[in-house]
Amino acid sequence: CGSCTSFTVADAVSIEAREKPVVAVVTAEFETHGHNLARHLGHGDLKVLVMPYPLEARPDDELLQIAESYYPQALELLAGQ
Repeated sequence: CGSCTSFTVADAVSIEAREKPVVAVVTAEFETHGHNLARHLGHGDLKVLVMPYPLEARPDDELLQIAESYYPQALELLAGQ
């Protein structure tokens, strides 16, 4: 429904407003919603890491592989702030 994305983006905007590095992590299904909400909240340049969708039904070994492959991107986004 996008509520997790809404809370994630709102929390990330609150952190960014305090000039702390932050990356909002969302899934591909809610990428547009996340970017739209960030713009609506006045933080259109919020760093957003987009993960594959869905995640909850994947086996643990696949989730670990996804986490390992996306972790460097998260670090790059944080470093770019």
